[in-house]
Amino acid sequence: MKLVKRIILLTLTLLVLVTSTGLSVGLHFCAGDIRDLSFFGNAAECPMEKQKEALPSCHKPKAPQDKDDCCDDHQLVIERHDVATDTEALQLTKLPDFKFAAIVQAVFLQLYFPEVSLKPAYALYTSPPVVRDIPVLVQSFLL
Repeated sequence: MKLVKRIILLTLTLLVLVTSTGLSVGLHFCAGDIRDLSFFGNAAECPMEKQKEALPSCHKPKAPQDKDDCCDDHQLVIERHDVATDTEALQLTKLPDFKFAAIVQAVFLQLYFPEVSLKPAYALYTSPPVVRDIPVLVQSFLL
C-alpha cells in the first residue's frame, strides 16, 4: 500500500512539474528508428555523424549529401500557457450572466417560492427507557 501511495505521489508530482514548467523532448532518428531520446534538451550526437567527422579530408564526400543522410533530429516542445496573463482571458464577458442569475434568485425564487420552515430532526426523538432508577440507588435514607 505504501508503494502504491509513493507511485501516485511521484506521478502527481511529475504532472505538476511538467504542467507548470513545460516539456522539451529531443528525438534522434537514425535509419527510421529512434536512437536517442532526451528530455529537457537536445538529443545526443549520433555515432554515425561522429564517424563522418573523423574521416580524413580525402575520404569525405565532396558535396553535402543532405538527401542521403540517414539521421534526422526532431525537437518536440510543449510550452505552458499561462491563462492568468492572457489578455483575452481577462475580459469579463460572462459578467452580465452572473447578474441575471442573482436577480432571478433574489426576486423570482424568494417571492414565488417562500422557504418552508423545517422542523428539527431531533424534535420527535424519544430517549431510551432507563433500566434502573439511578437517583434512588444513589440516595441515602435516614431511618
